[in-house]
Amino acid sequence: MPGKAISGQIIPLWIPLGIVLTATLHYGRSLLPSRKERKTDKRFRLALQLGAVLLSVVGLNQLYMKHLDEQVGRAFQQDVKVLDAQIQAIVQQNLAELASLEQLVMPGKQVDPAEFRQAVLRLQASNASVLAYSWDPIVPRDELGLFERRTRRLLEDPGYAVYGESIEPDDPIIPVQFVEPQEHNRPALGFNLLSIEDRRNWVMLAQSLGRPVVTQILNLTQAPDEPGLLILHPVYTLVEPSHLLMGNKQLSGYMVGVFTVQRMFDAALKRAGIQNIEFSLYEQHAPDPFFQTLGSVAQQGASDEALFDVEFAQQIWRIRAIAGPEYRAQHPVSSAKLMQTLLVLVGCLGGLLILGMHDRERLLLEQVKRQTRSLAYQARHDDLTGLPNRLRLTERVRERLTIERGVAFSVLFIDLDRFKMINDSLGHQVGDQLLKQMSAHLQLKLADGCELFRTGGDEFILLVSGPHEQVYVEAERFIYLCALPLQVDHHNLQVTASIGISHYPEHGEDLDTLIKHADTAMYRAKARGKNCFEVYDTVLTDAAVEAFQLEQDLRVALQEKQLILHYQPQYSLQDQSICGLEALVRWQHPEKGLLPPGQFIPLAEETNLIMQLGWQVIEMACEQILAWQEEGLELPPVAVNISPPQLLEVDFIQHINLIVDRYRVPRGLLELEITESLILQDPDMSIDLLGQLRQAGYRLALDDFGTGYSSLSRLKQLPLDRLKIDYSFTRDIGKNPKDEAVILTVIALGRSLNIEVLAEGVETEEQLQFLQKQGCDSVQGFLLSRPTTADKCAIMLGLGQSVDAS
Repeated sequence: MPGKAISGQIIPLWIPLGIVLTATLHYGRSLLPSRKERKTDKRFRLALQLGAVLLSVVGLNQLYMKHLDEQVGRAFQQDVKVLDAQIQAIVQQNLAELASLEQLVMPGKQVDPAEFRQAVLRLQASNASVLAYSWDPIVPRDELGLFERRTRRLLEDPGYAVYGESIEPDDPIIPVQFVEPQEHNRPALGFNLLSIEDRRNWVMLAQSLGRPVVTQILNLTQAPDEPGLLILHPVYTLVEPSHLLMGNKQLSGYMVGVFTVQRMFDAALKRAGIQNIEFSLYEQHAPDPFFQTLGSVAQQGASDEALFDVEFAQQIWRIRAIAGPEYRAQHPVSSAKLMQTLLVLVGCLGGLLILGMHDRERLLLEQVKRQTRSLAYQARHDDLTGLPNRLRLTERVRERLTIERGVAFSVLFIDLDRFKMINDSLGHQVGDQLLKQMSAHLQLKLADGCELFRTGGDEFILLVSGPHEQVYVEAERFIYLCALPLQVDHHNLQVTASIGISHYPEHGEDLDTLIKHADTAMYRAKARGKNCFEVYDTVLTDAAVEAFQLEQDLRVALQEKQLILHYQPQYSLQDQSICGLEALVRWQHPEKGLLPPGQFIPLAEETNLIMQLGWQVIEMACEQILAWQEEGLELPPVAVNISPPQLLEVDFIQHINLIVDRYRVPRGLLELEITESLILQDPDMSIDLLGQLRQAGYRLALDDFGTGYSSLSRLKQLPLDRLKIDYSFTRDIGKNPKDEAVILTVIALGRSLNIEVLAEGVETEEQLQFLQKQGCDSVQGFLLSRPTTADKCAIMLGLGQSVDAS
């Protein structure tokens, strides 16, 4: 019975074929008609079908096995090429290592035995085929005694002596002076290479060729059971003067390496990652090998073998590589044979079973269809609320623009107001539950022609068909529905919504444009106070584009230092002298000219550029104070406005100290103006922070006092130097008695707390006389001086009087 070698064993083909036959007959029997209805032609047809199945299996198996044999053969030839390259590399490595040791024994250099030993051990660690390296110098007979004494001192070995008489009386002596590692090679010390005939012949050959030569050694002291190799590498020195015929080289000795063939082959196999390949090694034109690995199958007529030549130090060897008995069994390709046989069997059985499982296939197809429909639904609906998502919105608008073309509709962009506060205070789980309940509630209340989508977060899109009036009615209705209270986890929650509206086709003919314009209108609704709707207008886009461009210009201005400072003098009402300067920022726009702070400070606060702007203002103010000091001017305090986000930075005090100290500005010359809004945000932290600034030496002023409803109990704890009455009270002096009463109260409060009071916005003589009469300490305003440049301020400070800068 024919069989096939698999994993080192023979498995007859009749085993898998018998299994196939039995299974096929068993299944075929169930297909046969009853005994009464059975007919000869049907039985014959069934037999032909079963026979065809068996023949197909046998034929496929044989073809596949032949294919696998060819694959193993090709893989073996590829492995042999890899081994050839590895053996060549090891040969070149051995020669290169001998050449590297030559540097240790160059003439004029004191040979260090320890250095020689370390170099040999290092090479041996990376080359497993090396047994020993030795240095064998050429010693004239008349210098033998001197050589022995010098070597004893170098090796610290009093017993070192050269042994072995040179065969020819005219020959010098070539003794082993150094050999490493000494543990297994000590008997070789002092051995004269010219004392044995075959050694002398190889020495003479190396000398005549002037290149390394290799010789076989059948019995090595280090490995008596392994054929060895001895490489003689001649070492030359340069002499002067050079001889016309001999040149300027003189042979000084031989660097000798001892190797084993077995280890060389083992190293090549290990580097290549290949196993179970045997070798026979022949000298050139020799019929019999002088070395072969144990367990060689050369005599067994192996089917996979290859020959290649290796040149080694003037020797050409022929190597016969043979696939060992385990090579085919353990090769990845060969190990797939059993698996493939089993796969053929399983395939046959599976094919027979599938014929009887058409119902199962039908059920699976139905299940796949259900899952496909489920996945399609999930892809088009929001996981949290179950509402249609952005993908479904895109498809629905595409249908409206194509199938329902000509029917007007509107896009309502709905955003819940202050929803982030619910997430931050009560947690995202409460926020998610609120969205689910609100979405379900809104979905139930949808009118005809309306479709609701959730596009993300707390944002919804409502598509409304019909005229604009109907759209506005739906917007009002949704604002009411969103504001209804909902009970979520024992919390009674009520939110409002801002809605932006864009109409098709007036405001856009595609979804992206309609959503963009509705979003723009929604932000306008939020700016109007929230809980309302706004219809898109092109003016909104123009304003948004202008604001965006101004933001980009402001970023450039901060980088290119386009900001400048003007200074408004502050005057004492006692002697009309300048008692302070307020630094006011201006923007020298390259195209729009000089812009006042009202045109860009709100934008800086909105885009979070206010902190970078604030630090730049402090730097410019300190730089100007330093310049005025260098001019010898007597300076009053210079006031700089500090925004709440800047003051609340963790390292604010360290940062401002660094700037002020860099410009050598006395801290008492800098007055930091803060607003009441900072104190209202976190009173305790504000008091602590202002106390640290006061201790650091800065003056502190509370700006716009009276507009923020400051608590008097908190005010008395603030370490302030100055209260600034807001211009909204000053401008109505003589017109509004209530404002005058507020001013009188602030002046009295400042006097009782020993805090200076300054009134802003003084523009008339009547205002000035009223403030002076009521005991206000100081004032600033257009009546006395407008904000002006640093140069004009310097003139005013030098003259010591007020100058109208208008």
